[in-house]
Amino acid sequence: MTWSELVRSSRGRLAILFCLSTLTMMVTYMPTYYLEVIGPKAGILLNDHFLNLFTPVDWSNAVFAILAIAIVQTVIYYAGSATLFTTALTTYCVINVIRMLTMYVVTLEPPGDMILLIDPISATLVYPEDSFAKDLFFSGHVSTMMVLVLVERNRWWFAAKSVGTGVMALFLAWQHVHYTIDLIAAPIITYLVFLGVRRYLAGIPTKNTPTWTKKA
Repeated sequence: MTWSELVRSSRGRLAILFCLSTLTMMVTYMPTYYLEVIGPKAGILLNDHFLNLFTPVDWSNAVFAILAIAIVQTVIYYAGSATLFTTALTTYCVINVIRMLTMYVVTLEPPGDMILLIDPISATLVYPEDSFAKDLFFSGHVSTMMVLVLVERNRWWFAAKSVGTGVMALFLAWQHVHYTIDLIAAPIITYLVFLGVRRYLAGIPTKNTPTWTKKA
């Protein structure tokens, strides 16, 4: 699918509008949602036996580096592919809408010995000035990495991103930023959303259909 085919299609225009609206909401409303809705809401404090195996260590820089490298590589490689780029961005946006709902329905209190994750981008654009520790179920960082894994067509980058996702999840657990359930649920939910988005975008009329299963 080309960008012109995407824009000419009502499905494509709807996906673009949804992404623009969601990204705008994330920047303008999510800080208020975290601070005024989720923050005061009573949550559940879990006794996570896996987290108890680790003495918390600050892996913020490593987590940010893994994610930043994966994002930059994806943009460089696939900005020219309307199919892959739009699938990735739409999946990411749907995931963030779902996370807003799950954070409210399954509100968790952060582990008492959590070392706050400092992500310079999200801390600047999304989080309140004093950052936020209660956006737990499910992990946004792992979900984002999974999106980048699922759209990757190069087998070596696919392997590197897959390993990076696992390492990131370990670091987040080690830092006590997320509970185990947050880290397990993230890739499962992301994969299901990805399948739905891919199926939706597959309904756009095109001259050429991408081979999703092929990895060079």
